[in-house]
Amino acid sequence: MAESDFARDLHRIIGVCRALGSERDLDRLLELILREATALVTADRASLFLVDEGRKELWTRIAQGAGEIRLPLGSGIAGSVAATAQVINIPEAHADPRFNPENDRRSGYHTRSILCMPLLNHLDVVVGVIQVLNKLDGTAFDGHDEHLLSALCGQAAVAIDNAQLITKERESQRLAREMELARQIQLSLLPDAPPEVSGWRFAAYTRSCDETGGDYYDFITRPDGGVDVVIGDVSGHGIAAAMLMSTARAFLRALHPVEPDAGRLITRMNELLELDMADDTFMSFAHCRLGSDGSCALVNAGHEAPLFYRQGQGFDNVDIGGLLLGMLPDMLWESTAVPSLVSGDLMVLFTDGVFEAQAPPDFQTFGLDRLKETVVANAAGGAKAVCDAVVSAVDAWLAGHHPHDDLTLVVVERL
Repeated sequence: MAESDFARDLHRIIGVCRALGSERDLDRLLELILREATALVTADRASLFLVDEGRKELWTRIAQGAGEIRLPLGSGIAGSVAATAQVINIPEAHADPRFNPENDRRSGYHTRSILCMPLLNHLDVVVGVIQVLNKLDGTAFDGHDEHLLSALCGQAAVAIDNAQLITKERESQRLAREMELARQIQLSLLPDAPPEVSGWRFAAYTRSCDETGGDYYDFITRPDGGVDVVIGDVSGHGIAAAMLMSTARAFLRALHPVEPDAGRLITRMNELLELDMADDTFMSFAHCRLGSDGSCALVNAGHEAPLFYRQGQGFDNVDIGGLLLGMLPDMLWESTAVPSLVSGDLMVLFTDGVFEAQAPPDFQTFGLDRLKETVVANAAGGAKAVCDAVVSAVDAWLAGHHPHDDLTLVVVERL
């Protein structure tokens, strides 16, 4: 090769490397690599495959003359190059057993020569494959073409690595922003503060183990001066649970003004939820109707039974159950009255994240007994004191470890 040709090629490769190093968008980078690879070795067309480690495949959405292609690692010429990191240079494609002529028959293109080369990053890991077809002058790809394409591949692999890292970071930041927005939206669906209702005092606390969760609580005041206190727990946690929680809240709020009977209210709520809930999804729910006179009636759809603490007398044995919401479409729920609450009495509603809280090394649960002991020890201080004490006790039990479930607590005090 003449010295002038070498200088020209060197200048071209330096310019290409600079262009690759400054491009951060992955799609534009892949298009640039293909364009430069085709020009550098005067090929008719080219394809650039990336390695999908998770699926053990090569894939491309950037292929001149073709749409997206996916093939298993080790399959075909490009798959073999990806698996072995070895260059394949085929001067006569149709005479080589590794070439599949079916591709030409489908596309109508005639492949004469192939040069396929791995893209190795700085750790010598194959991140992709470049395949160029048919030199424009009709000759086969030679050692000089291999040298030029190899110089491009080394820089291209590093540039692709960097662009993919940047893409992943941007995607991570986008997801973090969306999760924070989802968290803010979910928090906006929960009460800002407990209502002020004559004869009653409330305290509440909720915390998701992920950015969003499936726990729900609410207070709905009634025209007769009473209040309905509800608590629910969607199976699982995260975005899917949060969406179902918000749907349940919407149904409850819409039905509450038009369905005065609490049992019928929950029955109709289940009918609506069951239409859209997956077979493996369900929701536990407890509805407590408190009257201005201290009366209390409970509808329980598979939720943990509330604790009723009678000041100076201990806990009532309340065992009112029922099927979970979303299990069957034609279930019926009824409201069951419990003894009225008098001054100083407490009702404690909670999700299983409270008593099932566990931490290494032995993974013992916090348990209902500890929950009851905490309620008794702080009952004299009223609803807020009990709520704060339970949260502190659970946090102390976790000892700094991340909880594995959402935690929600509502404490009702009769004044």
